[in-house]
Amino acid sequence: ERIVERIVTRRGRLPHRRKGYTQKAVVGGHKVYLRTGEYEDGRLGEIFIDMHKEGSAFRSLMDSFAIAISLGLQHGVPLDNYVDAFTFTRFEPNGMVEGNDVIKMSTSVLDYLFRELAISYLGRNELAHVDPEDLRPDTLGASLTQEEAEADTEEDNRVAAHSVASRGYVRGRNLLVLTGGNGGAANDPSGNGKRGESSGGGIAMAAAGNGAAVAVAVSPDIQADVDQRLDRIREARMKGYEGDACGECGNFTLLRNGTCLKCDTCGGTSGCS
Repeated sequence: ERIVERIVTRRGRLPHRRKGYTQKAVVGGHKVYLRTGEYEDGRLGEIFIDMHKEGSAFRSLMDSFAIAISLGLQHGVPLDNYVDAFTFTRFEPNGMVEGNDVIKMSTSVLDYLFRELAISYLGRNELAHVDPEDLRPDTLGASLTQEEAEADTEEDNRVAAHSVASRGYVRGRNLLVLTGGNGGAANDPSGNGKRGESSGGGIAMAAAGNGAAVAVAVSPDIQADVDQRLDRIREARMKGYEGDACGECGNFTLLRNGTCLKCDTCGGTSGCS
């Protein structure tokens, strides 16, 4: 007797009013707009792909592809699976990427799109060409006094909060940035002197509108995972790895060898002796 087990997963519906972002970029001379929709806990739930000056057939294919990806995400398919499947795919248009801070080259439009999603939602900065840490305003350091450094930090936190939170989404006019430890004072632009709580593990934001407050904080587990990934990336760069996959063994251990690349694992080259 054969026992057949069927696992049914229900579709996780997104809220009618959802968060997300829009990223514009130019891949190989073609404009690409990526729009995302998120669940209330910040997980990716849907994507929209718009391309500029493309024919109706190609545009319809991209729309259908985005719908298929969105349905898979809402039925529980991990984003990691899509990233591993579509990164490093190679077809036209490809080449230089303009308009993205951390991605500068792509082998196809799908390669660019899933690199962007992996960096933004999974913290996989090894797929980026520019380390996000290098984009911080204090990366190079400066000879500032303690008072100037604290003032700059508060201003940076306020700018960062306004850059990631949509006033249209929260329907609020006052966006407060909570810093410090538990019970720390909030930077209230209206001067009301409101206070809030922050875990101190990252930037916490509160949107004051209609008597409600929404707080967003960085989880210590996520921060530790990102730090671990960044440490591995720095170690690979110190060894001289270029970040490309070896054509023979598939490991990302290619070193610069004159005008070619040589694999540190299997010894294979990219075509030169």
